[in-house]
Amino acid sequence: MASSSENRIDISFASIMKVAAVVLGLALMYSVKEILALVFLAIIIASTVDRWASFFERYRIPRMGGVALVYVGFVAFLIMVLYFIVPPILAEVKQLVVFLPDYYDVAAKQIFRTTRGISPEYARSMQEFVAGLEARITGVTSGALSTAVDVFGGVVAFGVVIVISFYLAMQRRGVENFLRLVTPRAQEEYVLDVWRRVEIKLGKWLEGQLLLGCIVGVTVFVGLSLIGVPYALLLALVAGIFEIIPIAGPLFSALIGIFVAFLVSPVLAILALLFYGVMQQIENHVLVPLFMKKITGLNPVVVIVALLVGAKLGGIMGMLIAVPLATMGGELLDDLAKKKAAHI
Repeated sequence: MASSSENRIDISFASIMKVAAVVLGLALMYSVKEILALVFLAIIIASTVDRWASFFERYRIPRMGGVALVYVGFVAFLIMVLYFIVPPILAEVKQLVVFLPDYYDVAAKQIFRTTRGISPEYARSMQEFVAGLEARITGVTSGALSTAVDVFGGVVAFGVVIVISFYLAMQRRGVENFLRLVTPRAQEEYVLDVWRRVEIKLGKWLEGQLLLGCIVGVTVFVGLSLIGVPYALLLALVAGIFEIIPIAGPLFSALIGIFVAFLVSPVLAILALLFYGVMQQIENHVLVPLFMKKITGLNPVVVIVALLVGAKLGGIMGMLIAVPLATMGGELLDDLAKKKAAHI
């Protein structure tokens, strides 16, 4: 008779306590996720400021003076934007809200004229789309009070981020010292190595995206103004912001611009379609290779998924930290793949 062996799994009290501590730590991190997001965003900003401060130090400008120059320059730029760009945009938004019922009637008539030769089902679906769009826009504008509260909360959070980032940037290697403080000693060097790689890759990506967003925004404003599309400045702002979303962002902003042009006339919509098509070709074959050629490793699909997940979990703040977290996760996965390949 064959003797059967019995497998036993001994779980010590210490192991149970370690698992409980990990679970408790994760629960605590989740409960303060908004604060952690603010700190993480402050680290990213401080890292960017640190590079500029180091640049100024090479020209014998003290670190405090270099950091002050960066923040003063940012505040001056923000004031210029608030003074020259925000008032016209708010005026266009106000005008859009006032004339929204008229635009709905115009859109319905345009769709009726355009769809007379097609099936009734398709024409009905187009009219339902316009009606639903009007309801969504009206719903957004009716929540002005809640929007104001959200904006105030965002301003307070932004102030906290600036203060933390300023404190970190004032110290030489402030971000690295902070990471050393919160990282176990055994993993210090590895965490710092990963952060340096993420910092370089993220800096190049962000620089390229900002340049693309500014160029696309200015181009959309000039182009739509020349062909007579209303709300050109508002549409340019949308195009510049949505440029951060690969593939889908430019397409979505183009559809909005074409729809606004369609409210005026189908001919203007065709002109807007041609303009966006030409601009997309210039962006894909000239601007992207010119500004993004040094950037590797940030897959557009990963960026899209990261932004969607970030928006779902944390709103605007989640979107702001989504790409940095995805970049860090990509570096960790690359290291894991290299270790597995080395053991084969």
